[in-house]
Amino acid sequence: MTEPQQVSALPPPPMQYIKEYTDENVRKGIAPKPPPPIRDSYLMFGNQFQCDDLIIRPLESQGIERLHPMQFDHKRELKKLNMSILVNFLDLLDILIKSPGSIKREEKLEDLKLLFVHMHHLINEYRPHQARETLRVMMEVQKRQRLETAERFQKHLERVVEMIQNCLASLPDDLPQSEGSAPVGDGAGASGSVAGDMGGPPRLKCEPMDVEEAGGSCMGDQMDKTAGVSKKDKEWDKDAAMCSIIDEMT
Repeated sequence: MTEPQQVSALPPPPMQYIKEYTDENVRKGIAPKPPPPIRDSYLMFGNQFQCDDLIIRPLESQGIERLHPMQFDHKRELKKLNMSILVNFLDLLDILIKSPGSIKREEKLEDLKLLFVHMHHLINEYRPHQARETLRVMMEVQKRQRLETAERFQKHLERVVEMIQNCLASLPDDLPQSEGSAPVGDGAGASGSVAGDMGGPPRLKCEPMDVEEAGGSCMGDQMDKTAGVSKKDKEWDKDAAMCSIIDEMT
């Protein structure tokens, strides 16, 4: 005979739901849909609840007698309930010692139950305040973390700027210029014309190039672009090396 299959009253673990929500299932539209919202009533822990019920229901709606007035101080009432529970517990001990089978024992137990229900209700009324305080603390922690991150970033930035300034200060003033570099601007043209007129090196006439020369110039431009890209890559490599050095120093 097969053993009866045990059915758990709890829902399955979350991983059984997560495995159904893969990217492929979501793309194909075969992922399970969320459960529909409850509109009327629902059962939780064996008790029936209505969807329009308040989060903290009043005692009268639960059929429980109210021991404190409508307008009261929570702190004061909680202290009074705590003292009443202590006194009733001592009375219960006295009854159990003198007459354990007396009907007063059941009455005292009901009194203790009512006092505990009231204390639990007053504590639950602090839940909205607790939620607001928890949210406030979480936001303060996030704000502090972001400020600390921004401060660390500012310190790193200042150290990088200082290192760059030190590197620039250590460079010699008379750096050799690259070959073939010519002065830029109208002044260069004017100086060249003056040099030609005063017996300097003769200026070459600009003549139209052939197709082969044009092709060669295009190839030269492409080589210059490739050289510029490789130079830019080298600059990026230097920047990455600088960042890694700063990370190791911190």
